[in-house]
Amino acid sequence: MAGLLDVFRRRWRYRALEGLHEISQAFAAMTDIQETYGRLTRRIAELIGAERCVISLYEPRTREMVGQAPGYGVPDEIIRTFRYTVDTLRTAWNFRTQGPMVKNHPAEFPPVQWDYLRPFAVYNVTVVPLVLEGRIIGMVSMGNKPGGFSQNDVRLLTVFAAQAAVAIQNARLYTHLEESAQQLEAKVRSRTAELEATYRELAVSHARLRELDQLKSDFLSNVSHELRTPLAAIKGFVDNLLDGVTGPLADRQRHYLQRVLDNAERLTRMVSDLLDLTRIEAGKIELSAETVAIGEMLEDLVETLRPLTRDRGIALAAELGPCPPVRADADKILQVLTNLVSNGLKFTPRGGRVSLAARESPDGTVRIAVSDTGPGIPPEERDRVFDKFYQLSRVDGERPPGSGLGLTIARHLVELHGGRIWVEDGPDGGSTFVVALPAASSAETAR
Repeated sequence: MAGLLDVFRRRWRYRALEGLHEISQAFAAMTDIQETYGRLTRRIAELIGAERCVISLYEPRTREMVGQAPGYGVPDEIIRTFRYTVDTLRTAWNFRTQGPMVKNHPAEFPPVQWDYLRPFAVYNVTVVPLVLEGRIIGMVSMGNKPGGFSQNDVRLLTVFAAQAAVAIQNARLYTHLEESAQQLEAKVRSRTAELEATYRELAVSHARLRELDQLKSDFLSNVSHELRTPLAAIKGFVDNLLDGVTGPLADRQRHYLQRVLDNAERLTRMVSDLLDLTRIEAGKIELSAETVAIGEMLEDLVETLRPLTRDRGIALAAELGPCPPVRADADKILQVLTNLVSNGLKFTPRGGRVSLAARESPDGTVRIAVSDTGPGIPPEERDRVFDKFYQLSRVDGERPPGSGLGLTIARHLVELHGGRIWVEDGPDGGSTFVVALPAASSAETAR
């Protein structure tokens, strides 16, 4: 007889361990706790042999134990109405001091507890708390086991409760993270919709600005073309007058005609600058690349401009050393350098100096520097000098003659050659404009 009891106990323990293992695996995979309440309560109830099983969770805001459907052997609508105040529960049974509660006969139920349990139609009950990190977060209630609940049942239910407490907390965290992710996703969708709407508005505005910019360029180009003919006529007639074609001129007449001619030439230069800029911005500038000897170009430029500088008392010199040629459009590079030297002369006072230098740089470029001894350019304005129509004041405080487009055109032309242009402090005060152009390769030089 004792041997049969031992076999029975071993079988029961094996079934209990097997059931707990199955439950622990279910807990490990649990994410949506509402979907697993029924399966877990059924499995533990079957393992212990009870007819009823319900899990309740503590609600801190109302200080109640709230039934969680589905359970086992109890209709969902009854579980959802179950709300057991912890103050009432404490007077009926104190888990902290008395441990799990076991009532194997209805007569043992405290009256206040029986009021809550009556809808569940139980004749015996055992309740084990769900404890996590020393905090009671709920309880597992089991009822109606024929023959009553044993200590082994209580121990098995206690092990189940320990696993369930961790799983419930994990499921709560998972639910919270999922809700947060959904809220974040909704915010991202909303923000994306706003950004897409803003992008569409910007695209419309950009298209409109491009249209207006094109209209402006077309207008400037047309006006510039229309101005060239009357300007050429004005210059021709004034030249004829100054040459005495219509007869001798008084000194006062010659003075005013010379002023007219000077301003006509200034307008012609401004019109040429506008035409150059509109062609550059429209991508209509074509480069005629050839091998250019920078040293020779600088020497020719100095000789061409020296008579002008001599009258103003400004020294102009080229400091040349060994320098490789560049592959470039000679006319365009000469236009850039002429503009830089002219600017240097504008801002250099009498007795000053403008110098040109060229050298090979370790990065494979030829660097051409145009330095002056003028007032210099403040660091915060060095990028702006390349903007359209931006001009600095001269040493004497007057606005220099010109369209304010020369440096803008110079920058575009240098960049079309794959080079760079910038301004820095001069070696003797003033400013130095530096143009870096790619040096010609040996193959290009040989051509």
